[in-house]
Amino acid sequence: MAQQRRGGAGPYGQPPYRQPGYAPPPGAPRYGQSPYGWGAYGQPQFGRPSLGGPQPGVPQYGPTPRMPAPRRRGPLGLLLLVLIGLGLLALAGVTFTGVSSEQSNLAYQNDDYQVPPPDLTPPPLPVPQTYDEAAGYITENPLYDQTAPLPVRCDSRPINVATASDNQLDKHFEGLMECLVRFWQPPVTAAGFVIVRPTVTVYDSEITTKCGKAEINAFYCSADQQIYFSNRLAEGVTVVRRERWAADVVMAHEFGHALQARTAILISSHALGANSNDKSTELELSRRTETQADCFSGMFVRGVSQSLGVEQSDLEGIEETYVAVGDDVLTGRAEVVGNHGRAKSRRYWGLIGLGTSDVGECNTFVAEESLVR
Repeated sequence: MAQQRRGGAGPYGQPPYRQPGYAPPPGAPRYGQSPYGWGAYGQPQFGRPSLGGPQPGVPQYGPTPRMPAPRRRGPLGLLLLVLIGLGLLALAGVTFTGVSSEQSNLAYQNDDYQVPPPDLTPPPLPVPQTYDEAAGYITENPLYDQTAPLPVRCDSRPINVATASDNQLDKHFEGLMECLVRFWQPPVTAAGFVIVRPTVTVYDSEITTKCGKAEINAFYCSADQQIYFSNRLAEGVTVVRRERWAADVVMAHEFGHALQARTAILISSHALGANSNDKSTELELSRRTETQADCFSGMFVRGVSQSLGVEQSDLEGIEETYVAVGDDVLTGRAEVVGNHGRAKSRRYWGLIGLGTSDVGECNTFVAEESLVR
């Protein structure tokens, strides 16, 4: 996995800012120079709502399946059938900036596409048949050969999640899902896969799904291919309450997991991690999965920035969101080895997504290990 990323991106502090009109704010930090510092959000926040990172008591993939004997070319069989029903209870933030300055005269792309209604009975997820095939899905997926449309219309608008009612949240997030499907339909379809529009269930306190129980989180459940959002996130997580784009970024990340599921990336990553019988490998694959969803989320926000009115001045607050959800920031341990990625990595991949329409730039599975710590 220690190959160079596609697209010739520079070293860690130099994401390829190629979007028209973008310039980092004066004094903006490079990788390794975060203005927030380690633990700037206080001590570990276990027991509080969080936007990702280690969350004791919250299953990330569900119970550990029984593993077949390790082998390279054996069928995935029972392992994959078990994993297909396991959810990904993972929440994350991303970073973005507006690119509308040179999109204003461009027609919206994919505007004639009729977005389908939410699908409560989606088709089965694609499943690799061997571990070699699973490795191919995560590193050489045909989705990586595609280009995302730019610009794309989105009629959604920011919402104050701290004061919105459940009905307002439902309406807002369903509209956001419509935008996400309109944006991602061309590359997913061109890659030979089927895109699905998930429902969004807003819940309070605790919810039991096909992926198990969850309390204060937002997550994509691969067992039913739907997305869930806790209305208590806004009560306990300052960054969601304060930043006007944070909740939408969170949900775009969760939709990123839906994309991974529909293109066999998610199931393949989980299967290879479980089959490795090595905790460090499993954690690394999880981090690659999470940071890829960050990158997908940033790419979406880039695509709809003209329609939504995302401004250059929004960048600092969104970067703060991204930094705040790093494993290190949430735990207060600078060298933690977690399952989502440290603040620097998450910020980096969010910025990668914001700088490109090339889906292959989000191929975290061939990135240097140092980029997904």
